[in-house]
Amino acid sequence: MEVFIIRSEFFESATLGNLFVMDGAKILFQCKTLEPGWKNNAKRVSCIPSGKYEMRFEYSSRFLQKLWELKNVLGRSEIKIHTANYAFELMGCIAVGEYHTNLNGDGIPDVAASRKTLEKLHKVTEGEKMRIKIYGVPE
Repeated sequence: MEVFIIRSEFFESATLGNLFVMDGAKILFQCKTLEPGWKNNAKRVSCIPSGKYEMRFEYSSRFLQKLWELKNVLGRSEIKIHTANYAFELMGCIAVGEYHTNLNGDGIPDVAASRKTLEKLHKVTEGEKMRIKIYGVPE
């Protein structure tokens, strides 16, 4: 099993994409993603660079639950996949949702049904570690 994020839209304050959980060529799960905008990989404010990363399913004392955390991101740590609706809620992390929509009327798409989507992601993913490949970073 492997996870892919293919980023598709880039705004100054937000990065939108699609997440796929794959078993070979079979799609087991897919959803929308929301990340902060590209700020040169700055801690807590930028999406991360494209690349391949290990993920570990670990307990988060901040969120009081186990979450997937990306590891070995150059100059970064504590990058979780968690619930959020708006990019400003993310401190360099990745939110998942059922669909992109402009929830707050600011002209920047957000994600909806984040909690339900994260629960589905956790149900379909197995084990304590996986690989993730992220494609697409604005320059």
